[in-house]
Amino acid sequence: MAVTSAGRGAGVSSIAAGLAASLSETGDGNVLLVDMNLEQGSAQQFYKGKAGCGLDTALKSETKENALVQENLYVVNGNANSTELPGILPKRFSALVPRLKASNYDYTYSTCHPSARPASPSRLARFMDMVLLVVESEKTGLEVVQQANTWLAESGATVGAVLNKTRQYVPERLHQEFLSNK
Repeated sequence: MAVTSAGRGAGVSSIAAGLAASLSETGDGNVLLVDMNLEQGSAQQFYKGKAGCGLDTALKSETKENALVQENLYVVNGNANSTELPGILPKRFSALVPRLKASNYDYTYSTCHPSARPASPSRLARFMDMVLLVVESEKTGLEVVQQANTWLAESGATVGAVLNKTRQYVPERLHQEFLSNK
């Protein structure tokens, strides 16, 4: 499953991490979370003071424990330097799909941050069972969401939506009173 958005700051990383962590705690299998933030200058990820490892490390049975962050949850940086995997994952993701399917990960979540070139998320989307499009409430315009959905649908992906960062303008007491009078 891939998680992407039509704009920056919508909460893609948080939603993907939350889904992966929840599934690792409630599901039966191993979960792999791949941060595919391909922007230049993205910060090196750390967990408990240890530098995050790359996808190639997590796909090798003898080194996959380096990606383990909690029971059943493995987290890797898809943009980490790698001598064995293509440096530009969206262009060569098809080479990774067989390795991911042959690995012992039961569920794989991938963040796919929006870029100036909308083709990047849509190129990855065709390899996913589902793509969640994160829409930031009151910030992401309808036209932008429709265009992103079109690009993803053209890739043949099954697209779902998540409305994130919603606000409630009615005080909770009044909201509850309204619901009880309905």
